Amino acid sequence: MGIFDNVTSTINRSTAAAGRAAETVKIKACISEVNKRRQQLAAQLGASLYEETRDNGQLRIGREALYDGIAACDAERAERQKQLAEIEAQAALQAEAVRTYVCPTCGSTVGATDMFCSGCGTSREVILAQTTPVVATVQATEFCSSCGAPVRERDAFCMACGAKRAPLADKVPVSTDAEAPAPTAESENGSAGV
Repeated sequence: MGIFDNVTSTINRSTAAAGRAAETVKIKACISEVNKRRQQLAAQLGASLYEETRDNGQLRIGREALYDGIAACDAERAERQKQLAEIEAQAALQAEAVRTYVCPTCGSTVGATDMFCSGCGTSREVILAQTTPVVATVQATEFCSSCGAPVRERDAFCMACGAKRAPLADKVPVSTDAEAPAPTAESENGSAGV
């Protein structure tokens, strides 16, 4: 009977220990959740109190570093938001620059930022009023060195800023085919004897 009692006692202790461990994990998870909620509420309270008291010199006494630190964060955030807005505006301009229209007068392709048709001189307003945009399926491979706008290879001027581009003759052509090696004296002699 003694061995059976020892086994039963060991099982009961193990079961109780497992139950305590599970309950401990559950309680710690609850405490963690309560702490998160408290932090969120404290942050909201702090933000609202900051807004109400930031201009009160008496309340700032002893807390200058906190107030100045928050003000510095606000200024940095505003600057970062401004930079982000500029990047998004540039992306929108580039997306608009790749959109093209077909001139209703002569059929030439006209960029969305072009002021006139390069084929016949029809104004942008007339072209926009009479056609719908064609979204370019090929991305521009060249960009203006002055403003960064996409440009077509044949353009002499950037259609976005008007900067003069290098003439086509000045551009070094890129060969896609591998050039054959120049014949050497050995290869010429070897082929002569064959």
